[in-house]
Amino acid sequence: MSFKRDPTTGEIVCFKGETGKAKDRRLQEGWFEKYAPENKPGLDIGCSDDPLNHTFRRWDLVFYDGDATYLEGVPNESYFTVYASHLVEHLSDPRKAIKRWYEVLRPGGHLIVIAPHRDLYEQKKMLPSYNPEHVRFWLPDEEDLPCTKSLKKEVLAAIPDADIVSLRVLDDGYEPGTAERMHPLGEYGIELIVRKGLSHEKSDFAPRSVVLCGRNPCRDI
Repeated sequence: MSFKRDPTTGEIVCFKGETGKAKDRRLQEGWFEKYAPENKPGLDIGCSDDPLNHTFRRWDLVFYDGDATYLEGVPNESYFTVYASHLVEHLSDPRKAIKRWYEVLRPGGHLIVIAPHRDLYEQKKMLPSYNPEHVRFWLPDEEDLPCTKSLKKEVLAAIPDADIVSLRVLDDGYEPGTAERMHPLGEYGIELIVRKGLSHEKSDFAPRSVVLCGRNPCRDI
């Protein structure tokens, strides 16, 4: 479960997961049309009952699918959108998984990877996490070993020529956890989006820094 404070009533609202609570913000941004159009084939990895688009293929152990790291049986270049939200923190080999997710992406499509931001979610530097299923922490650019990896560096290690079109921190409605309520409210993620270019093109976009989203309107660099 995930939680967010209603801006009108101030009450805490419960969502099924991280994707659901970001839906209104994404609709306002035109995010779906840009990165995850419902009329094109998409793969939603690890979504359980919190899907991005109801038209997308949902891949999850709860549906008796295989290991998300390998996506056995999924043909290469078969999906326009590949989406993995709050999954890499659970994986023993996230680099191998990211490489495989990129393989099943069609040219012209987008791979979207979201991880919890260590300083917003964990609010600590050393394992264990208060979520026992998290095997590592994540920051956008920097590493802080032994427990914290850089999402950008991990993606570039998996996809050396990755065309990163967006890298930002999502903190819409964020409130830190408290002693009474350990789980933070709102969004607390790092969103990284890679576009798989056509063979003859390459975007000249190059993220120079991480953009905060939530307290100000979301924007790409």
